[in-house]
Amino acid sequence: MAEGQKTVALFGATGSIGSSTLDLVLRHPERFRVSILTGGRNVKLLSQLALRFRPDHVAIADEKLLPELRDNLASEGATEGASEG
Repeated sequence: MAEGQKTVALFGATGSIGSSTLDLVLRHPERFRVSILTGGRNVKLLSQLALRFRPDHVAIADEKLLPELRDNLASEGATEGASEG
């Protein structure tokens, strides 16, 4: 983590407020790093966000979608830290 950079734990990353927050992170990568992403049931979008922001942990609310989330991340070599919550 760069000096002065803040870590962000984003709960609800797939919703409208999450989208706005991630837009801010994209505009200021020198200031913010995403460490945690969570989402409800939109496993496709959560997977895309996890691959783009590379957080330490990713969680999805619906445990039935966890295998799909892990598969999506594994296809890009990013399986660590995926859980249900």
